[in-house]
Amino acid sequence: MSEIENIHVIWLPGQACTGCTVSLLNASHPNLLDLLTGFIPQAAGVTLDYHATIMLPWGDEALSAVNAAEKGELAPFVLVLEGAIPDESKAKETGGYWCVIGEDEEGNPITFNDRLDRLAKNAAAIVCAGTCASFGGIPSGKPNPTGAKGAMDYLGKDWKSSLGIPIINVPGCPAHGEHMAETLAYAVLAMRGFLPLPALDEHNRPLFLFEHTAHENCPRAGLFADGKNSHEFGEPYCMGTMGCKGPISHCDVPKRGFIEGVGGCPSMGSPCIGCTEPEFPDPPFSPFLSKAPASFFVYEKIRSFGGSADAVWCRIKDALIGRDL
Repeated sequence: MSEIENIHVIWLPGQACTGCTVSLLNASHPNLLDLLTGFIPQAAGVTLDYHATIMLPWGDEALSAVNAAEKGELAPFVLVLEGAIPDESKAKETGGYWCVIGEDEEGNPITFNDRLDRLAKNAAAIVCAGTCASFGGIPSGKPNPTGAKGAMDYLGKDWKSSLGIPIINVPGCPAHGEHMAETLAYAVLAMRGFLPLPALDEHNRPLFLFEHTAHENCPRAGLFADGKNSHEFGEPYCMGTMGCKGPISHCDVPKRGFIEGVGGCPSMGSPCIGCTEPEFPDPPFSPFLSKAPASFFVYEKIRSFGGSADAVWCRIKDALIGRDL
């Protein structure tokens, strides 16, 4: 049994709409109560010490846990980020600030960035909830007036926690509630030595959730292989011609649904807009209803014939990616 009995969670909101929190509250397998009440024995002893949206305390009492974590008095703790990280130097040019969480003893505002800098030094792990925290998301979309960015850009791609754990990104706009619940449970089990750290892709997304594209997970993918495409909303065929970015987006929602197995953009008749990807909401994921670059559909067609399609793709992708053939 691991020596780590209690694990604290600090959920820090930045430039966000709180959609990822709402999504987490709708998770069911496991749900938030499962994580906090020890339904999974090996993941018991988790406390949500700070979450501005759902906690009962307010003011100084609410921020006491954050202050303790900054001082190293709340170890070990997992820092969950929800929302993009602004460039406060831009705001200072006009004497303002973008995002504030509380005040110091003298009544001066403490920015989200200051809180993050202090907490990151002591965090046992950092988990980013949603695309805003992971990659900048909608706040970082062009022209990005606040200079918003994700945690890896802010702290550095090679950042490691006090336990040697890299930043774990769980993107989505919002993130899937069960993606968050499963990743947090996984992180707790890894901290206690019951599991290895989750394998991550090049963007630090857990492979067990984001290895395959939305297209690969979509129940309509077979219709694409048969050349059957929707040309109007409401038709039951592949949504590729309607702007679906499923072939270039990594997500299992079309297969697993969004809440209790229900939902999922292309499976329910809406094109995928690529909200789990680092470039979202900018091209190639916008305009939302414009077709994805033709190169990816060419690759899908080549791969459908079998054989060494991946080898072929390696030779042609540099010439094709980003071009509309």
